[in-house]
Amino acid sequence: MKLFQRIFATFCLVIICAIMVASFSFWLVQDTLAETRFRQMRTFEANLLRSTVSAFHTRGDNGVIEQLQEWNNSPGGDNLLVIRGDDKTDILMRPVDPGIIEAAHSYAMDNPDSPLVQVAYNRLGEEYLFFIRDWDKETIQRPPSPFLIPGLPIAPIWHEFIILGFIVVVGLLMAYILANNITQPIRQLARGMNRLAGGDLETRVSHQMAGRQDELYLLGIQFDRMAGKLQKLVEKERHLLHHVSHEMRSPLARMQAIVGLIQVQPQKQEQHLQRLESELTRMDGLVGELLTLSRLETANVPMETEALSLVPFLEQLMDDNQAVADRKHQKIEWSCSIPESAQIHANADYLYRAVDNVVRNALAYSPEGSTVLLCLREPDKDHWQITVSDNGPGVAENQLQHIFTAFYRADSSANKPGTGLGLAIAQHVVQRHGGSISANNNANGGLTIRFTLPKQRHANPA
Repeated sequence: MKLFQRIFATFCLVIICAIMVASFSFWLVQDTLAETRFRQMRTFEANLLRSTVSAFHTRGDNGVIEQLQEWNNSPGGDNLLVIRGDDKTDILMRPVDPGIIEAAHSYAMDNPDSPLVQVAYNRLGEEYLFFIRDWDKETIQRPPSPFLIPGLPIAPIWHEFIILGFIVVVGLLMAYILANNITQPIRQLARGMNRLAGGDLETRVSHQMAGRQDELYLLGIQFDRMAGKLQKLVEKERHLLHHVSHEMRSPLARMQAIVGLIQVQPQKQEQHLQRLESELTRMDGLVGELLTLSRLETANVPMETEALSLVPFLEQLMDDNQAVADRKHQKIEWSCSIPESAQIHANADYLYRAVDNVVRNALAYSPEGSTVLLCLREPDKDHWQITVSDNGPGVAENQLQHIFTAFYRADSSANKPGTGLGLAIAQHVVQRHGGSISANNNANGGLTIRFTLPKQRHANPA
């Protein structure tokens, strides 16, 4: 059974049960009230009969007639009958069934203490019968309604069918509206999922539920958020695949050319083999960068961290890069404004690779004889900040926001060697450590990249 059918059937059952319970409850309340009124009326009629008998003893027929005429228009007054014994007629000449008179007389003889039927005698010894209509009925007699609708007699019952039919139709209509209101957004979500599964990454559904403002609307927002992330991921993968194929094609083409040259120029084999080894080394580096980036982008793989002393860590990194700087007669200056005991929880290998990539870029883009500044400071009480500043050409302002994208090459790096993955890897490493990375051009030329890392905080697995 479909969800709509289940919800619709449930609402119908609830509405029918509610109607039955409400009808029975109302009938029960009405029955109780009617029984109470009946007993009150019986008490009033018994008092009325007793008062009439007293008037008969004191004033005779005239007193009874006056009292009955006075009470005839009051509730229950016309239910009191007084029958003369000689002619068996009512004292007010009201029509009375002789069988009822005979039954009441017999009952009065057998039950002289009855409050509803009594026999009295005048001064001449004539017998008078005082009784209340329906004196033999101890409870109210109500014809039961076939559908428990209070106040309606058994026949005719067409009006009961109209009322019940109206209630059922309204109930079914309400059940349909409620069930459709719940299942419609679910159907919209299902259609959206089908489109998304079919490759339509532009699919969004929350705008179709904007008027609801309920949990299903929030589910639609979550679906749109998921679809957006999936779209970005697929586009990123396509972008990565495109650039990987491009980056791989160039060294492969060069290696094919070198192999061809080896075949036609065997006398230069050693020279060509050196070039071939260089291309293989470059390709190996590219594959290694890609694997590193892939591992960093896999958010569900936890990153192992440990307590790391920042000052010795950066001093070692500076020493490792000094040999690279010496080739261009460059200098790496170290500036530190924090105690040597400063620590963070980090993965030393990944963090080393991130900062090392930035330092090597700074050395590569700075001119000969220039200075690269490596600085460690405390910008606030919760973070450490590592800055790397160079004296290179910098980056165009409109390209700064893109330099951390994989394979993106700024205009200033068009003729520089590299894979275009170093800054992307650095960004992923910093984010996995719960920090951030940013870049800006220096006022006097060059580029500054800042790593902001939280103090004593475990790496963020996401």
